[in-house]
Amino acid sequence: MKRSVSHAVVLVFALCSIGAKKCAPGSGQSSQSSNKSFCYMDPPVGCAAYCKARDTVEFTPACSHVSAGDRELLFELTVMNRVSEEYAQGNQVCPEADLSFFLTPCQLDIVPQEWPNQDHEFCQPVPPGCPL
Repeated sequence: MKRSVSHAVVLVFALCSIGAKKCAPGSGQSSQSSNKSFCYMDPPVGCAAYCKARDTVEFTPACSHVSAGDRELLFELTVMNRVSEEYAQGNQVCPEADLSFFLTPCQLDIVPQEWPNQDHEFCQPVPPGCPL
């Protein structure tokens, strides 16, 4: 039922131009300080878009996590709509694979939200920002 993760068209500098605030690999990274897993978030922790190959945008496997919901869908739709806009303007998208650059939901002002009523005795809250 989950949408296909392979999508066509996006170039690294186009991704930066579509609203990303920080386009450096690993920006906003955080380390897990506990043995507990992160609580469920929408979009899930680690969800991001990247150039898998020439003219191919893909979303990380985390985007398909069970906790993905409306905010994750908004992220994918926003990326693909903006990619389509760039493509319509004649801009090439993803001139080559770049597995070191990730565009996160936070970079498009889609702030992950923790699912309600989770027991923090069993999961740890996600740190602020975009831990990828």
